[in-house]
Amino acid sequence: MKNLIALLLFILFSLTGFSQSTFNDVAPSLYRNCTTCHRVGGGAPFSMLSYSTTAPWTSAMQTALTDGEMPPWGADTSYLHFSNEREISQADKDTILQWIADGALQGNPSLLPPPPNYPQYKLNGTPDTILYMQPFNSNAGANDAYNTFIIPLSMSQSRYVRAIELIPSDPSLIHHSIIRADTAGDILADTSGNSFTILGDLSVGTYAPGTQPIIFPNSSQLKMGIPLPANGDIIMQMHTPAGTFGQTIAVEIRLYFYPIGETGIRPVYDFVPLQYWENDFWIAPNQIKTFSTEQVTFPYDISIYSAFPHSHQICTEILNYAYDTTTLDTTKLIKIDQWDFEHQEYYYYKNLVKIPTGYKYHSDHVFDNTPQNHHNPNNPPQLVTVGPYSYDEMLFDGFQFIVYQTGDELINIDSILAEDPLLTVGIWEGYSPKEKITTSTVYPNPLNNKATISFNNPVKLTNAVLKVWSMEGKSVEIQYQIENNQLEITKGTLTPNIYIYQVFDANNNKVSAGKLIIQ
Repeated sequence: MKNLIALLLFILFSLTGFSQSTFNDVAPSLYRNCTTCHRVGGGAPFSMLSYSTTAPWTSAMQTALTDGEMPPWGADTSYLHFSNEREISQADKDTILQWIADGALQGNPSLLPPPPNYPQYKLNGTPDTILYMQPFNSNAGANDAYNTFIIPLSMSQSRYVRAIELIPSDPSLIHHSIIRADTAGDILADTSGNSFTILGDLSVGTYAPGTQPIIFPNSSQLKMGIPLPANGDIIMQMHTPAGTFGQTIAVEIRLYFYPIGETGIRPVYDFVPLQYWENDFWIAPNQIKTFSTEQVTFPYDISIYSAFPHSHQICTEILNYAYDTTTLDTTKLIKIDQWDFEHQEYYYYKNLVKIPTGYKYHSDHVFDNTPQNHHNPNNPPQLVTVGPYSYDEMLFDGFQFIVYQTGDELINIDSILAEDPLLTVGIWEGYSPKEKITTSTVYPNPLNNKATISFNNPVKLTNAVLKVWSMEGKSVEIQYQIENNQLEITKGTLTPNIYIYQVFDANNNKVSAGKLIIQ
């Protein structure tokens, strides 16, 4: 009998030790790291919100994770950190790889954690203006196409933009789009497919599939924005990939303005100091070459807000820095060890980066035109030269900046954006690895005078702090007290409107967020 019991215990522990993971176990890791893009309308080629749409792609997922290509974050964080980093934790990476190694089993669908509910837009609130590009049938056949579209602004006075979100009808139909502004009628549309020149006096931003909306700091420390002219035009140069001929492209541009008469807004400028177009820019088959360029720019100090490096398909590495030509003191700007043409974005610095006048900007790009570069579009490799098409190459590194003011480098962009109400709703936080977020409910909502914020999961509210913002991004005061592990709120002098709230614990960790409506 004792032997039988020992055998049964051995079998039990053996089965426990060799239990196989299922999609139920891996779903939180996928939700957390992948589904902002891997979902319908997210720009990625397949969705990871369900087992049936994920399972056929496990081999590709394993390769991408093992090679460090997913989630797509190119910047080397051992060189410099950025505000919008998107690195996967080792624990999440191991969880996904173990599930694949276990056979990518489905598990019991009834035990699957609920998937995130992604809204259509990533920025919260109602934009001040929505512009629509007239639908256009792609003229990119065997070659890529570059077209310039004009969209009237129809504004009676100039305004400062504080946030921009571009929504294409199909992200796969746009390689990237450069958005600028100018006086009405100064720039004409060009839909020949060969509109290579970037036109327009004012730079508004750049879009590529997978990029986050452009948002500028708006706080008592720092207000940044892009000035748009009264009754001007938006100029959008769009790069459409080859093979999309005849497919319809439509774009919605959502613009959030500062209030009319707002003071203290510092204008944002875009510049591309690092470009290389020389005749020796060519890479022979089976060759690895590095091209470098340097440039001195402004006769005044600047504060850099973000970087936007750019190359095409056989580029593998990018390095940008600035240095004092006398002392050789160096300021790091960005280092990318695995450049990926398909995933480009603005890299936002954690603090504004001061570049004194007289500094020189430096760029190195490495190009690998060998079969070992699996991003190489040609097999066998072909001669690659400089040019505007996807099969050409390019060195084109730009930055967003403001004119320097004393103390700029001490301003923490991270903390300002963390409390921006435009970013508090519409971002899924259900499985955040950094913060334990729980959903909360306001009742009654709308409220006339008083309401209660209760939490779906237990949270410690000792010394909790409630912060509230208007839809325009203004911090407002609200009366509240903690009762029975709930927040009892009183509207006080708040006027009828929709407001955004966040709840922080004693260590200033965000524990919940939501909307409240005051009648």
